[in-house]
Amino acid sequence: MNTVNASSGFSRFQLHLGCSPHVIPPIIPNNLNSELKDTPEAICAETIIAKLKMDIDKAKDNLLWAKESQTFFANKTRCADFAFAVGDKVMLLTLHRWQEYRSKGDDCVAK
Repeated sequence: MNTVNASSGFSRFQLHLGCSPHVIPPIIPNNLNSELKDTPEAICAETIIAKLKMDIDKAKDNLLWAKESQTFFANKTRCADFAFAVGDKVMLLTLHRWQEYRSKGDDCVAK
């Protein structure tokens, strides 16, 4: 539950709720009365929400970096596009081709 993901750098619980499981976040209503807006509790809650948003943005950046890194290393061993011209001879793998032909209908493959 509290295992840190290698790609994002955060645990799922922390990204979802903004804190570790052993910390209970303060619960406040969405809309506060005007006299409650400048209280220390409201300021603390706003700070926690801002930190949660910052953690989520950082996790998104880490996931984007992991995606770009994975793409870079996957493309490192990939060769460029093959340049085939009309009339070039190529080798095809037809090991399982007869099974595909038989599964399409009742016709048999000549042996």
